[in-house]
Amino acid sequence: QLITLPPFLGAADAAQFLKKSGLSDSTLGKIWDLADPERKGFLDKRGFFVALRLVASAQGGNDISLNNLNQTLAAPKFRDTNTPLLSTSLSTPSSDSHWAVRSDEKRKFDGIFESLLPVNGLLSGDQVKPVLINSKLPMDVLGRIWDLGDVDKDGHLDREEFSVAMHLVYRAMEKEPVPSVLPSSLIPPSKRKKSAGALPGAVSVLPPLSALSANSPPLKDTLHSTPSHRSITSINSAGSLSPKPSFKSPAVVNWVVPVADRGRYNDIFLKTDTDMDGLVTGGEVMEIFMLSNLSKTMLAQIWGLADTKQTGKLSREQFSLAMWLIHQKVINGLDPPQTLSPEMIPPSERTTTSDNSSSTESADLTGIKELDDISQEIAQLQREKYTLEQDIRDKEEAIRQKNKEIQEMLEDLDQESGGLQDLEAQKQDAQQQLEEMDQQRNKLEGMLKDVHLKCQDQSTLISSLQTQIHSQESDLQSQETELSRTKSDLNKLQLEEKQLEQNLLTGRMQLDSIIKSLKATQDEINQARSKLSQIQDSQQEVTKTIEQYNNALNGTHSQTHAGSMTNLADMSEVGFSERENGEFGARVIKAIQLI
Repeated sequence: QLITLPPFLGAADAAQFLKKSGLSDSTLGKIWDLADPERKGFLDKRGFFVALRLVASAQGGNDISLNNLNQTLAAPKFRDTNTPLLSTSLSTPSSDSHWAVRSDEKRKFDGIFESLLPVNGLLSGDQVKPVLINSKLPMDVLGRIWDLGDVDKDGHLDREEFSVAMHLVYRAMEKEPVPSVLPSSLIPPSKRKKSAGALPGAVSVLPPLSALSANSPPLKDTLHSTPSHRSITSINSAGSLSPKPSFKSPAVVNWVVPVADRGRYNDIFLKTDTDMDGLVTGGEVMEIFMLSNLSKTMLAQIWGLADTKQTGKLSREQFSLAMWLIHQKVINGLDPPQTLSPEMIPPSERTTTSDNSSSTESADLTGIKELDDISQEIAQLQREKYTLEQDIRDKEEAIRQKNKEIQEMLEDLDQESGGLQDLEAQKQDAQQQLEEMDQQRNKLEGMLKDVHLKCQDQSTLISSLQTQIHSQESDLQSQETELSRTKSDLNKLQLEEKQLEQNLLTGRMQLDSIIKSLKATQDEINQARSKLSQIQDSQQEVTKTIEQYNNALNGTHSQTHAGSMTNLADMSEVGFSERENGEFGARVIKAIQLI
């Protein structure tokens, strides 16, 4: 059956799984770089399969290289979660010490946090909202970021939760996806308790310190309540003593920290003691103490009183005493004392001297040595009983925590076992995919050979085309030379054309003058012709007249001599006319010749 992987595997989860291979951190770092070449910060399906192949290659003694992915390798080996070594490595604080928020980012985010004026070390949604909206991210993305940043789900963000939210905002602004579940690498180290959910009760106990006064009985009632009644009853039943002596020995075993509050303080202590050594340092409880809004001087005085052995660390009872002193100052306004009174000293630290002094004081009250001895023994037994009961409660609480951790480890083991089964199925699927990829590679190699042959043919064709190109280039050069020569001739022709146009204009002007002269000559010719026609008409008339004269001359020879004088006179007139006509005829003939 094919197992479906999640869309991506976070860096912390992938690193936790890959560490089970037993490879060194440097080797795993190289494997991560090759499996996540795009620096996305998570592994998708392909990246996870590549990481598994590289782990198998490294375990087989091969180099960390993508070239070894196609080799036939044995399945990668991961240590069983049942082994003590792996269980220890998963629960060591060093695995939780890494935090994805860098120190330089943390300093910048802390500055923003302080600028928003937190109340009791917490920021509400209204205080953080302007900063989130200023990022210009969609509202649904900002909603998811708020939900992821609010690790303890109390509706507020403390300093570390604010850093987580701002880290997610900056990653989202760089187009990185917002995870649906907060990766373990982003959970603040102080809030990591096998991913047990909410932060230890710093928020639920100290900020609402007023709730302690509302829910817990008054201090006087607490001091004189249950222990004293139980002690008196025990004394009466054991020694049949009169209730007259109220013995101050019960007051010695009584403690100022109310029993109802010890459980809450113990819960806070267990959740704050991350290294489970039974002690907490100032750095571990600083945030819890600062939530009280007391001055650093006041908190330092309370720390000095609670740290009775001056070790720089607080035990469970010392931590409860410090919390009670803070509560007294915040709720009741009572300053801590200069020194601890006997009632304030943690029960496990009370010395025999105090017991002797109390017994001496009680002896002064009774005056009977046997009764004093019995009361001293009873008081000692009650102190031992109280100490044993306290130890039993502490051990029971430790056992509950251990059982809870064991249960969580068993659940983790079941998840890891299921994950291994899934990986086996995925391994088979991956092996099948690799075989299919081998077949595809063989096909691609055949196709590659065909492509090489085609490339050779194309190379030959390219060579012939290059030869043609060279010849065409030479032809082109000759054509360019011819073109330049033709352009030169064209320029000359254009110059000649301009010259001819100028000559044409000059010729047209001369033609116009010739045409005008021709018209004038034509007019003269027409006039000469008209004169010629007139002359011809005149000539015809003259001819007719000559003929008439000739006829007349021919007819006059037969006439009589009588009329000779008259005829001579007439002839003289005719001769004159003929002479004129002869001159006229000569002029006409000359004109005709000119024409």
